[in-house]
Amino acid sequence: MRKHSRGEITKQELLSAAQKECREIAEIQKKAGMTLLIEGQLLWHDHFRPFSETIQGMEPGPLTRWFDNNMFYKKPIIVNELVWENPVLINYLFLDVVRNEQWKIILPEPFTFASMCDNRYYVSFEELVLDIAEIIARELSIIRSNSQLSIAQLSAPILAQRKMDEDSVEIVRQGIELIKKSFDGEILLHTFFNDFSNAAPWILDSGADILGMDLTATDIERLAEHDFDRPIFAGIVDSRNSYVEPIEELVNTAEALLEVLEPPAIHIGPSADLDFLPRQIADKKVMNLGIAYRKLVST
Repeated sequence: MRKHSRGEITKQELLSAAQKECREIAEIQKKAGMTLLIEGQLLWHDHFRPFSETIQGMEPGPLTRWFDNNMFYKKPIIVNELVWENPVLINYLFLDVVRNEQWKIILPEPFTFASMCDNRYYVSFEELVLDIAEIIARELSIIRSNSQLSIAQLSAPILAQRKMDEDSVEIVRQGIELIKKSFDGEILLHTFFNDFSNAAPWILDSGADILGMDLTATDIERLAEHDFDRPIFAGIVDSRNSYVEPIEELVNTAEALLEVLEPPAIHIGPSADLDFLPRQIADKKVMNLGIAYRKLVST
Protein backbone atom coordinates (compact mmCIF):
# COMPACT_ATOMS: atom_id res chain seq x y z
CA MET A 1 0.00 0.00 0.00
CA ARG A 2 2.88 2.36 0.74
CA LYS A 3 4.44 1.51 -2.63
CA HIS A 4 1.13 2.22 -4.34
CA SER A 5 0.73 5.56 -2.55
CA ARG A 6 4.23 6.52 -3.78
CA GLY A 7 3.37 5.50 -7.35
CA GLU A 8 5.88 2.64 -7.40
CA ILE A 9 3.30 -0.05 -8.25
CA THR A 10 -0.02 0.02 -10.08
CA LYS A 11 -3.46 -0.43 -8.46
CA GLN A 12 -3.72 -3.83 -10.14
CA GLU A 13 -0.40 -4.94 -8.67
CA LEU A 14 -1.64 -3.90 -5.24
CA LEU A 15 -4.90 -5.81 -5.68
CA SER A 16 -3.07 -8.93 -6.89
CA ALA A 17 -0.76 -8.91 -3.87
CA ALA A 18 -3.66 -8.39 -1.44
CA GLN A 19 -5.74 -11.12 -3.06
CA LYS A 20 -2.85 -13.60 -2.84
CA GLU A 21 -2.39 -12.77 0.84
CA CYS A 22 -6.12 -13.16 1.55
CA ARG A 23 -6.03 -16.62 -0.04
CA GLU A 24 -3.11 -17.57 2.21
CA ILE A 25 -5.00 -16.33 5.27
CA ALA A 26 -8.05 -18.39 4.28
CA GLU A 27 -5.89 -21.50 3.78
CA ILE A 28 -4.34 -21.11 7.24
CA GLN A 29 -7.82 -20.95 8.76
CA LYS A 30 -8.90 -24.06 6.84
CA LYS A 31 -5.76 -25.90 7.94
CA ALA A 32 -6.52 -24.94 11.55
CA GLY A 33 -10.00 -26.42 11.17
CA MET A 34 -11.92 -23.18 11.57
CA THR A 35 -15.66 -23.66 11.12
CA LEU A 36 -16.12 -20.04 10.05
CA LEU A 37 -13.62 -18.09 7.95
CA ILE A 38 -12.78 -14.42 7.55
CA GLU A 39 -11.75 -13.01 4.19
CA GLY A 40 -8.92 -11.00 5.72
CA GLN A 41 -10.19 -7.51 4.86
CA LEU A 42 -6.65 -6.48 3.88
CA LEU A 43 -7.78 -3.57 1.71
CA TRP A 44 -9.19 -1.86 4.81
CA HIS A 45 -6.72 0.63 6.24
CA ASP A 46 -8.91 0.78 9.35
CA HIS A 47 -12.45 -0.10 10.47
CA PHE A 48 -13.97 3.04 8.96
CA ARG A 49 -11.95 3.88 5.84
CA PRO A 50 -14.10 2.06 3.24
CA PHE A 51 -17.02 4.19 4.41
CA SER A 52 -15.22 7.51 4.88
CA GLU A 53 -13.58 7.18 1.45
CA THR A 54 -16.84 6.58 -0.39
CA ILE A 55 -20.01 7.59 1.49
CA GLN A 56 -21.38 11.01 0.56
CA GLY A 57 -21.32 13.29 3.61
CA MET A 58 -18.30 11.60 5.22
CA GLU A 59 -14.57 12.03 4.63
CA PRO A 60 -11.34 10.70 6.21
CA GLY A 61 -9.91 12.99 8.85
CA PRO A 62 -6.70 13.09 10.90
CA LEU A 63 -4.88 10.04 12.19
CA THR A 64 -6.20 9.21 15.66
CA ARG A 65 -5.08 6.62 18.20
CA TRP A 66 -7.19 3.44 18.16
CA PHE A 67 -8.08 3.19 21.87
CA ASP A 68 -5.07 2.32 24.08
CA ASN A 69 -3.04 0.74 21.28
CA ASN A 70 -0.08 1.81 19.21
CA MET A 71 -2.31 1.79 16.13
CA PHE A 72 -4.21 4.58 14.43
CA TYR A 73 -7.27 5.20 12.28
CA LYS A 74 -8.34 8.17 10.22
CA LYS A 75 -11.17 9.75 12.20
CA PRO A 76 -14.21 10.05 9.91
CA ILE A 77 -15.49 13.61 9.61
CA ILE A 78 -19.25 14.01 9.13
CA VAL A 79 -19.67 17.09 6.92
CA ASN A 80 -23.20 16.55 5.61
CA GLU A 81 -26.12 14.14 5.70
CA LEU A 82 -24.91 10.62 4.94
CA VAL A 83 -26.13 9.34 1.59
CA TRP A 84 -25.64 5.77 0.35
CA GLU A 85 -25.64 5.66 -3.45
CA ASN A 86 -23.76 2.53 -4.56
CA PRO A 87 -22.35 -0.64 -2.94
CA VAL A 88 -19.12 0.08 -1.07
CA LEU A 89 -17.72 -2.92 0.77
CA ILE A 90 -17.96 -5.39 -2.08
CA ASN A 91 -15.18 -3.34 -3.73
CA TYR A 92 -12.96 -3.85 -0.65
CA LEU A 93 -13.44 -7.61 -0.44
CA PHE A 94 -12.16 -10.61 -2.43
CA LEU A 95 -15.34 -12.66 -2.27
CA ASP A 96 -13.82 -15.43 -4.40
CA VAL A 97 -11.59 -16.28 -1.42
CA VAL A 98 -14.65 -17.31 0.62
CA ARG A 99 -17.06 -18.01 -2.24
CA ASN A 100 -17.97 -21.55 -1.16
CA GLU A 101 -17.40 -21.04 2.56
CA GLN A 102 -19.43 -19.96 5.56
CA TRP A 103 -17.73 -16.76 6.67
CA LYS A 104 -17.83 -13.73 8.93
CA ILE A 105 -17.30 -10.07 8.16
CA ILE A 106 -16.11 -7.56 10.76
CA LEU A 107 -17.74 -4.12 10.77
CA PRO A 108 -17.98 -1.26 13.26
CA GLU A 109 -21.14 -1.22 15.39
CA PRO A 110 -23.16 1.93 14.53
CA PHE A 111 -23.06 3.57 18.00
CA THR A 112 -19.31 2.94 18.21
CA PHE A 113 -18.85 4.18 14.63
CA ALA A 114 -20.69 7.44 15.38
CA SER A 115 -18.79 7.89 18.65
CA MET A 116 -15.45 7.65 16.83
CA CYS A 117 -16.40 10.33 14.28
CA ASP A 118 -15.94 14.09 14.26
CA ASN A 119 -19.59 15.03 13.77
CA ARG A 120 -19.89 18.49 12.20
CA TYR A 121 -23.39 18.15 10.79
CA TYR A 122 -25.93 16.10 12.76
CA VAL A 123 -27.72 17.84 15.63
CA SER A 124 -29.12 14.49 16.77
CA PHE A 125 -26.56 11.82 17.66
CA GLU A 126 -29.33 9.22 17.41
CA GLU A 127 -30.02 10.24 13.82
CA LEU A 128 -26.34 9.84 12.94
CA VAL A 129 -26.24 6.36 14.50
CA LEU A 130 -29.34 5.24 12.61
CA ASP A 131 -28.09 6.63 9.29
CA ILE A 132 -24.86 4.66 9.78
CA ALA A 133 -26.89 1.57 10.71
CA GLU A 134 -28.93 1.95 7.51
CA ILE A 135 -25.74 2.07 5.43
CA ILE A 136 -24.36 -1.04 7.14
CA ALA A 137 -27.69 -2.82 6.66
CA ARG A 138 -27.65 -2.10 2.92
CA GLU A 139 -24.07 -3.31 2.61
CA LEU A 140 -24.70 -6.55 4.49
CA SER A 141 -27.74 -7.31 2.37
CA ILE A 142 -25.70 -7.00 -0.82
CA ILE A 143 -22.77 -9.07 0.46
CA ARG A 144 -25.15 -11.75 1.78
CA SER A 145 -26.77 -12.03 -1.65
CA ASN A 146 -23.36 -12.56 -3.28
CA SER A 147 -21.81 -15.04 -0.84
CA GLN A 148 -22.44 -17.41 2.05
CA LEU A 149 -21.94 -14.71 4.67
CA SER A 150 -23.39 -16.14 7.88
CA ILE A 151 -22.24 -13.82 10.67
CA ALA A 152 -21.70 -10.07 10.81
CA GLN A 153 -19.48 -9.05 13.71
CA LEU A 154 -20.29 -5.55 14.92
CA SER A 155 -17.19 -4.40 16.77
CA ALA A 156 -18.24 -2.31 19.76
CA PRO A 157 -15.48 -1.56 22.28
CA ILE A 158 -17.22 1.72 23.20
CA LEU A 159 -20.16 -0.20 24.69
CA ALA A 160 -18.07 -1.73 27.47
CA GLN A 161 -15.79 1.18 28.33
CA ARG A 162 -18.16 2.23 31.12
CA LYS A 163 -21.77 1.84 32.21
CA MET A 164 -24.03 3.49 29.62
CA ASP A 165 -27.14 5.56 30.27
CA GLU A 166 -30.58 4.34 29.19
CA ASP A 167 -30.85 6.71 26.22
CA SER A 168 -27.56 5.46 24.79
CA VAL A 169 -28.57 1.84 25.34
CA GLU A 170 -31.80 2.45 23.43
CA ILE A 171 -29.88 3.97 20.50
CA VAL A 172 -27.64 0.89 20.37
CA ARG A 173 -30.72 -1.36 20.30
CA GLN A 174 -32.33 0.66 17.51
CA GLY A 175 -29.19 0.43 15.37
CA ILE A 176 -28.98 -3.34 15.74
CA GLU A 177 -32.69 -3.73 15.08
CA LEU A 178 -32.41 -1.73 11.87
CA ILE A 179 -29.54 -3.90 10.62
CA LYS A 180 -31.37 -7.13 11.44
CA LYS A 181 -34.32 -6.07 9.27
CA SER A 182 -32.09 -6.30 6.18
CA PHE A 183 -29.62 -9.02 7.20
CA ASP A 184 -30.95 -12.50 7.89
CA GLY A 185 -27.63 -13.87 9.12
CA GLU A 186 -26.50 -13.71 12.75
CA ILE A 187 -25.27 -10.55 14.45
CA LEU A 188 -22.26 -10.91 16.76
CA LEU A 189 -21.86 -7.88 19.01
CA HIS A 190 -18.23 -7.91 20.19
CA THR A 191 -17.05 -5.65 23.05
CA PHE A 192 -13.27 -6.07 23.05
CA PHE A 193 -10.59 -4.11 24.98
CA ASN A 194 -12.89 -3.71 28.00
CA ASP A 195 -14.60 -5.71 30.74
CA PHE A 196 -17.84 -7.14 29.35
CA SER A 197 -19.52 -6.72 32.73
CA ASN A 198 -19.64 -2.96 32.10
CA ALA A 199 -22.28 -3.70 29.46
CA ALA A 200 -24.25 -6.18 31.55
CA PRO A 201 -27.11 -6.74 31.93
CA TRP A 202 -28.58 -4.47 29.22
CA ILE A 203 -26.53 -6.03 26.43
CA LEU A 204 -28.45 -9.28 26.96
CA ASP A 205 -31.46 -7.46 25.49
CA SER A 206 -29.56 -5.62 22.75
CA GLY A 207 -31.02 -7.74 19.97
CA ALA A 208 -27.68 -9.33 19.05
CA ASP A 209 -27.71 -13.07 18.33
CA ILE A 210 -24.24 -13.67 19.79
CA LEU A 211 -22.55 -11.67 22.56
CA GLY A 212 -18.79 -11.23 22.31
CA MET A 213 -16.46 -10.69 25.25
CA ASP A 214 -12.73 -10.11 25.54
CA LEU A 215 -11.55 -12.66 28.11
CA THR A 216 -8.22 -10.84 28.48
CA ALA A 217 -10.12 -7.86 29.93
CA THR A 218 -13.17 -9.48 31.55
CA ASP A 219 -13.60 -10.86 35.07
CA ILE A 220 -15.73 -13.95 34.48
CA GLU A 221 -16.94 -14.10 38.09
CA ARG A 222 -18.58 -10.67 37.74
CA LEU A 223 -20.88 -12.18 35.09
CA ALA A 224 -22.06 -15.12 37.18
CA GLU A 225 -25.21 -13.34 38.40
CA HIS A 226 -26.57 -12.91 34.86
CA ASP A 227 -28.49 -15.49 32.84
CA PHE A 228 -27.10 -15.94 29.32
CA ASP A 229 -29.91 -17.13 27.07
CA ARG A 230 -27.98 -16.86 23.81
CA PRO A 231 -24.60 -17.97 22.43
CA ILE A 232 -21.46 -16.13 23.45
CA PHE A 233 -18.24 -15.40 21.59
CA ALA A 234 -15.26 -15.82 23.91
CA GLY A 235 -12.08 -14.01 22.93
CA ILE A 236 -9.70 -16.47 24.60
CA VAL A 237 -6.66 -15.73 22.43
CA ASP A 238 -4.93 -12.47 23.34
CA SER A 239 -4.72 -10.43 20.13
CA ARG A 240 -2.40 -7.83 21.68
CA ASN A 241 0.24 -10.08 23.26
CA SER A 242 2.86 -12.09 21.38
CA TYR A 243 2.70 -14.82 24.03
CA VAL A 244 1.33 -17.91 22.26
CA GLU A 245 -1.16 -19.52 24.64
CA PRO A 246 -0.70 -23.29 25.13
CA ILE A 247 -3.64 -25.34 23.92
CA GLU A 248 -4.57 -26.55 27.40
CA GLU A 249 -4.66 -22.97 28.64
CA LEU A 250 -7.17 -22.08 25.92
CA VAL A 251 -9.28 -25.14 26.69
CA ASN A 252 -9.27 -24.38 30.43
CA THR A 253 -10.32 -20.77 29.86
CA ALA A 254 -13.23 -21.80 27.66
CA GLU A 255 -14.33 -24.52 30.08
CA ALA A 256 -14.22 -22.10 33.03
CA LEU A 257 -16.43 -19.67 31.13
CA LEU A 258 -18.90 -22.41 30.23
CA GLU A 259 -19.08 -23.53 33.84
CA VAL A 260 -19.78 -20.06 35.20
CA LEU A 261 -22.15 -18.69 32.52
CA GLU A 262 -23.77 -21.89 31.18
CA PRO A 263 -24.66 -20.33 27.80
CA PRO A 264 -26.55 -22.40 25.21
CA ALA A 265 -23.51 -22.31 22.90
CA ILE A 266 -20.03 -20.83 22.68
CA HIS A 267 -17.86 -19.52 19.85
CA ILE A 268 -14.13 -19.14 20.51
CA GLY A 269 -11.65 -16.85 18.79
CA PRO A 270 -9.18 -14.01 19.34
CA SER A 271 -9.96 -11.21 21.77
CA ALA A 272 -9.84 -8.63 18.93
CA ASP A 273 -8.33 -8.18 15.47
CA LEU A 274 -5.04 -10.03 14.99
CA ASP A 275 -3.33 -7.23 13.07
CA PHE A 276 -1.72 -6.09 16.34
CA LEU A 277 0.63 -9.08 16.06
CA PRO A 278 3.43 -10.19 13.71
CA ARG A 279 2.05 -12.55 11.08
CA GLN A 280 4.02 -15.60 12.33
CA ILE A 281 2.72 -15.16 15.88
CA ALA A 282 -0.86 -14.67 14.66
CA ASP A 283 -0.65 -17.85 12.58
CA LYS A 284 0.55 -19.88 15.58
CA LYS A 285 -2.31 -18.56 17.70
CA VAL A 286 -4.81 -19.48 15.00
CA MET A 287 -3.45 -23.04 14.77
CA ASN A 288 -3.60 -23.50 18.56
CA LEU A 289 -7.13 -22.11 18.59
CA GLY A 290 -8.17 -24.76 16.06
CA ILE A 291 -6.70 -27.57 18.16
CA ALA A 292 -8.35 -26.17 21.30
CA TYR A 293 -11.70 -26.14 19.50
CA ARG A 294 -11.40 -29.79 18.54
CA LYS A 295 -10.49 -30.72 22.13
CA LEU A 296 -13.52 -28.84 23.45
CA VAL A 297 -15.84 -30.50 20.95
CA SER A 298 -14.55 -33.97 21.85
CA THR A 299 -15.13 -33.54 25.60
